[in-house]
Amino acid sequence: MATHPSDLAVALTALDATVAVRAGAGQRAVQMGEFYRQPGIDTALTAVEPDELVVAVTVPGSPPAARSHYLKVRERVSYEFAVVSVAAVVELDGSVLTRVRLALGGVAHRPWRLGDAEAALRGVDIDDTDALRAAVAGSFTDARPLPGNGFKVELAQRAAVRAVRVAAGVA
Repeated sequence: MATHPSDLAVALTALDATVAVRAGAGQRAVQMGEFYRQPGIDTALTAVEPDELVVAVTVPGSPPAARSHYLKVRERVSYEFAVVSVAAVVELDGSVLTRVRLALGGVAHRPWRLGDAEAALRGVDIDDTDALRAAVAGSFTDARPLPGNGFKVELAQRAAVRAVRVAAGVA
């Protein structure tokens, strides 16, 4: 199973975008985090049905998007495909994180949202790097890297912490 190559889909997932799809029966909205399906379990790679067409992508207008960052780690600058990428959107009350949205790319079959880390980061001071690392690490306890890809677990965690700090304006 290949990793998902899109940078834009990772950013849209962290920004809580929705995808509008239309068919003869009408239009429906799909959260970007649910748009891509899991190969081997679902027969289709996306939530788009055979008779549907993507007609719009909507990113909610919100002040938190002003505190966001996209970090792409590549093997070489000449390669466009990310070894690991992370999109971070943060909200702060002073130096304390009040809301964080994180999505990873280059590590799974679709953009991967770090829900456990998002919850664990609430209330953490942006300058407490040990607490940031511990909160992010909690999202990786069930990680099952493929042979030869184990390094991505540590790389993804470090990239997520860095992206959160940059989005918060401290790194």
